[in-house]
Amino acid sequence: MPYPNETKSVTLDFPFEYKGQKVETLDIRRPKVRDQLIADKQNKESADKEVHLMSLLAGVEPELIQELDFNDYEQVQEVIVGFRKKHSENETSSED
Repeated sequence: MPYPNETKSVTLDFPFEYKGQKVETLDIRRPKVRDQLIADKQNKESADKEVHLMSLLAGVEPELIQELDFNDYEQVQEVIVGFRKKHSENETSSED
């Protein structure tokens, strides 16, 4: 089953180098339930689950997510929350 195509690009305010590669942006795809299940099953702590989920959605290693500046981390969080809110808001507006 293919993953959803919708993605959002996050331009990092604080780019960094990871394993010899410059990281300036992250492309975050819409989450699926399976992503959350994978993150939940492979981690005990909620912070680790969130980092794992972000890494799955960005297609990068969890260690790369751990190297993000906290402001950039919050940007990624906002994108993921936005994916969830977007659907809820569409459902609400269609009921009017």
